[in-house]
Amino acid sequence: MDIPTHIHPTAVVDPDARLAAEVKVGPFAVIEGGTVVGERTEIMAHAQVLQGTTLGTDCQMFHGAVVGALPQDLSFEGDNTPTSIGDGTVLREYVTVHRGTREEGTIIGSQAYLMAYVHVGHDGMIGDNVVLANMVQLGGFAQIHEYASIGGCTPVHQFCRVGAHAFVGGGFRVVQDVPPYVLASGEPLRFGGLNVVGLRRFGFPAEVRGQIKQAYKLIYRSKHNLSQAVAIIREELEPSLEIRMILEFIEQGSRGLI
Repeated sequence: MDIPTHIHPTAVVDPDARLAAEVKVGPFAVIEGGTVVGERTEIMAHAQVLQGTTLGTDCQMFHGAVVGALPQDLSFEGDNTPTSIGDGTVLREYVTVHRGTREEGTIIGSQAYLMAYVHVGHDGMIGDNVVLANMVQLGGFAQIHEYASIGGCTPVHQFCRVGAHAFVGGGFRVVQDVPPYVLASGEPLRFGGLNVVGLRRFGFPAEVRGQIKQAYKLIYRSKHNLSQAVAIIREELEPSLEIRMILEFIEQGSRGLI
């Protein structure tokens, strides 16, 4: 174990944990063996980094956060499955991240921001730069793609996906897939237009936003069913990166679209 800058004397750090330089470990924190903690990462009071977890550089785990806990899956047989947290990710107070039931494990990307009391279920995948507000609860195998945001107190059903740059309003239930670039709100959850503010913020040109709008007009605002709308999009719209991402997202789904 590399000698870190600060380990509080009340912290419990297993000798088999690998801590890089300038790591800070707060009072009563627990770091089990078989873990890796990257440079300048801070693990605050009472946080727990459990077996099989890798934390990247410059992460912050606030007090009471737990990463790598056993999955809440009755079929789990105790395999040594991993949990991976990317660089610069912030886990606020009492966030819980469960490790996977499969070899790929649970993955959280870089620069993600998980607010207090967020739960990430087993085998979840969270992309880079995702923001999950307080009390977002992700079921097993849920996927939240890059730059997506979910408002507070929102449950996401197992196996559901939220596409890149989508925004889900707080307090609603996600029981079907939310495609990329859209706003979703209401009960039941439904399409609410493009995430125009987010797309502008991240520099999507007006022409690209127009193409995305055309695609979703065919999907949500025409008389065509989904299969027909997809066929028309393939035939009539330019196959830009964004249009391809929308089509691939639809093809890979198993829960249906909102």
